[in-house]
Amino acid sequence: MSGTLSYKQYLDGLPSERRVEVEKVWRVVRESMPKGYVEEIGPKFITFKAGEDWYVALASQKNYISLYLIPLYVFPELKAKLDASAPRLKCGKSCINFKKADELPLDVIAEVVGANDAEAFMEHCRRVRSQGSRKKKSNG
Repeated sequence: MSGTLSYKQYLDGLPSERRVEVEKVWRVVRESMPKGYVEEIGPKFITFKAGEDWYVALASQKNYISLYLIPLYVFPELKAKLDASAPRLKCGKSCINFKKADELPLDVIAEVVGANDAEAFMEHCRRVRSQGSRKKKSNG
C-alpha cells in the first residue's frame, strides 16, 4: 500500500486495540496544532509537516506506538519540560514509544505541539541547519 490515505483508512488498517490509542493521541495533536502545518497520512506514518520538515508524526510499530515530536529535538527547553513531567517515558531525542495513551502526559504533549506555528518552526530549523553547516566548515 503506498501513497496518501485518509485518516479513516489509516485507522482502519490498525488492530482495534491500537486504533483507540492512536485516536486518543492524534486527537490531542490535532487539537493543539498551530497554524500553517499540513497533515499527511501514509501507510506507515501520520504526520504534520511544515514545508518538507516533519513537526509531529505517529506510527504504529510492531510492539508499540511511536510519537515523534520534532520540537523536542530542536527546542531543548521543551524536551526538559517533557522529561520533568514524565521521567519514566520511553523517550529518545524526539521519539516516545508507548502502548497506551494513558502512559503519556497528554497535557504537556499538547503544549509541545502548540509551541510553534509553522513559520517559526521552519525559521528555527533553517537557523539550526545554518549553524551546523558553519561548524562543519570551520572544523573541516
